[in-house]
Amino acid sequence: MTLVARTWLVLRAEALRLARLRSTYAALLALGVLSGLRAWLAVGWAAAERGGTSDPVSSGGAWAPLVDGWALGLVLGTLVLLAHAARSIAGDAESGVLRLAVTRSATRSSLVLGRLLLAPLLVAAVVVVTGLSAWAVAGAAADFGPFVEDGFEIWSAAELRDEVARAVRAIVPPLLATYALGLFVSCGVRGGALATTLALGLFLAFDPFKTALGEAHYWVFASHVPTLADSSAWAELSGFARGFSDAGFPPELVRAGYEASWPALLAFTVAACALLRRRSL
Repeated sequence: MTLVARTWLVLRAEALRLARLRSTYAALLALGVLSGLRAWLAVGWAAAERGGTSDPVSSGGAWAPLVDGWALGLVLGTLVLLAHAARSIAGDAESGVLRLAVTRSATRSSLVLGRLLLAPLLVAAVVVVTGLSAWAVAGAAADFGPFVEDGFEIWSAAELRDEVARAVRAIVPPLLATYALGLFVSCGVRGGALATTLALGLFLAFDPFKTALGEAHYWVFASHVPTLADSSAWAELSGFARGFSDAGFPPELVRAGYEASWPALLAFTVAACALLRRRSL
């Protein structure tokens, strides 16, 4: 059996396992609820700042709550994705499932690659669920028309949609690289709990040091993932949706995110395969 066939078997098995777990749907539901709640709070805070009036601006008042709610969902979703990746191989090795898979039909490399190919589905699920929840709540409270304030159109609806779509595209490769980081840690650590703690610690520890690196931090894939100390396209998008930003996230920084993420994803994948080949199961 070829590596491609073995990888496909692992991918299918992992996808079916996730589909059967209630925790999968519970995690997505929680992310959706929290995203919607954040969007609802953003609408309420905007109304409170205006003394309780119902319309934050003449038009386009739903964009900022959408961005705020979606951003929170992505921040939490990133941590969920990283934790899942870190727990996967280390947890299966701890329980003996990994050894059983190798004795049957899977190779060690296919165990990594099959899980990595699951990442686009998981990233898409997180992005779609959190986005739809924030969109539904924000749209119920305000409109997604052009951003008009005091009779002056600051952004058209098409410009706002394009900027949101560009921000979504900008975070997908970094999220995939983050998942690969989790797999790399998972292959080198024994125990799912330890692997999860280490992966989350490494990822979160980078946040306070971003500013110390200056503009160079944009060449680290983790800088383009939404976090609490956000420097991704979503940080700029929040100001853009409120009419504060005049340009949005610069195209050169979007390219830097792509150019930093794909090599990182490849490096983590190769290193994860090498680690798993050397460790005892």
